Amino acid sequence: MKSCFAFALALAAVLTAGCDLLPNNKNSSTTTSPTSPTTPTTASISSFAGTWQSATAATTLPITGCGNLTYTVTPTGANSAAVVFAATCASNISVNGSGSGTLSGNVITWSAGGLVGQGGVNCPFSFNNNTATIDSTTNQVAIAYNGTVCGIPVSGSETVKK
Repeated sequence: MKSCFAFALALAAVLTAGCDLLPNNKNSSTTTSPTSPTTPTTASISSFAGTWQSATAATTLPITGCGNLTYTVTPTGANSAAVVFAATCASNISVNGSGSGTLSGNVITWSAGGLVGQGGVNCPFSFNNNTATIDSTTNQVAIAYNGTVCGIPVSGSETVKK
């Protein structure tokens, strides 16, 4: 009986020792370190500098949107710029105004306003807290806007390119 017990104990010891020879990811000598968080894409204000125009010319425009955009950015500081916004909005009203923007990451948050002087009518337009997001791989800017033109609410987005 003692020899059976001794044999079983010896067999258990050999099998247990053999487990260390098998690949084991938990006790592997190679360790993986955690990855650092992905940082958002950043752009310099100079990457926005210049005049950008609608990538596609609009032939008909909805009453609630704008098209045929021209968006001009002139840097005034490391993260700030003067902005000129021109477009045809609310079906056929030409707007052209100026404002300012602030860069954060790859987005300029901008506002612009002015007066529409068309067909003997003078009325204000304003676009506040809008965004321009640059895609450096395609060299295009996505303009998202929301505002009023002569009291008519307009909103939408447009892709512009140099």
